[in-house]
Amino acid sequence: MSKINITNFKWGEYHSYNGTWALCKCNSAGGVDIGFDVQNSPSSTKTIKYITIYFTPYNAVGDVVGCTARNQSTIGLTITGPISPGKSENGCLGDNMWWNYSIRSISISHAVVQYMDGSEEKLTGSDIGTSYEFNGCYVATAIYGSYDCPQVWTLRRYRDNTLAKTWYGRVFVRTYYAISPTLVKWFGDTAWFQRLWRGKLDRLVAKLQSDGVASTPYEDQEW
Repeated sequence: MSKINITNFKWGEYHSYNGTWALCKCNSAGGVDIGFDVQNSPSSTKTIKYITIYFTPYNAVGDVVGCTARNQSTIGLTITGPISPGKSENGCLGDNMWWNYSIRSISISHAVVQYMDGSEEKLTGSDIGTSYEFNGCYVATAIYGSYDCPQVWTLRRYRDNTLAKTWYGRVFVRTYYAISPTLVKWFGDTAWFQRLWRGKLDRLVAKLQSDGVASTPYEDQEW
């Protein structure tokens, strides 16, 4: 059972003047922001005093990349509590966590928690729950970091406008939806999963876009 839960994770360029995001892209200087909510597990008996969550960025071929200014790859963001059991700290924001134009995906590495009782522990793997709050494209969202970014907009259009038009396409999509949430829950933040899928999805997206499938904001269709 997870000891903390990270939800609503997103990365890209945060626009502080209106609270919006340009998802899955660097700013003009190569800076990358992250945002998320963090919850102390409802089953916990301890109140979080401080929690530092560490993130690792990857390039288009799944290799770890670093911040060109700080010469670091895995970088932590510290959140100040108190966060009681079952409670959340929402709207956590890391401004310009990295400076690197090659970043294409970001995963959670680990977390270090200090509790109000003076104890401390490091959390990894299944200790950290992640929630992907979207309606589909589970693997693509795990790879690209958001359900609303140009690559996933393209894939969602292909799902609704091509696959959903045939019975065998609908069978494929429903089978995918039955299997992929579990795969993403178990493996979505691992480096090998990112490497396995990133190149395949990049090639598929490039092919679809070259065939005229748009990459602009998109609302899912019912089918």
